[in-house]
Amino acid sequence: MQKKKKTVDPELKQMLSELEDVADKLGYKIRFEKGNFAGGYCVLKESKLLVVNSRNEIERRIIIVAKSLKEIGIDDIFIKPNIRELIEKESSRKLKDIDEVTEQAES
Repeated sequence: MQKKKKTVDPELKQMLSELEDVADKLGYKIRFEKGNFAGGYCVLKESKLLVVNSRNEIERRIIIVAKSLKEIGIDDIFIKPNIRELIEKESSRKLKDIDEVTEQAES
């Protein structure tokens, strides 16, 4: 019996892709890894990394990347206004909020 792959909203995929572009401009590589962690940014042997749990729903990945980018600092680079707004909005959300939204959607 194979698991059914969830279809991911193309708009959400696009948002995550644009956030990845911002991370790249800041010199950070994003790695999606499996594990028992939420994610965040770090410097490992002079490599700037942003690690995100690949088991997270895409909405949670977006929040984690947005929060990390906000903490790293986005004031000194050009970012499309809609993406800057997304980072500001999502970085102020608590991860608990997305858990509640996900639980409601699954019920």
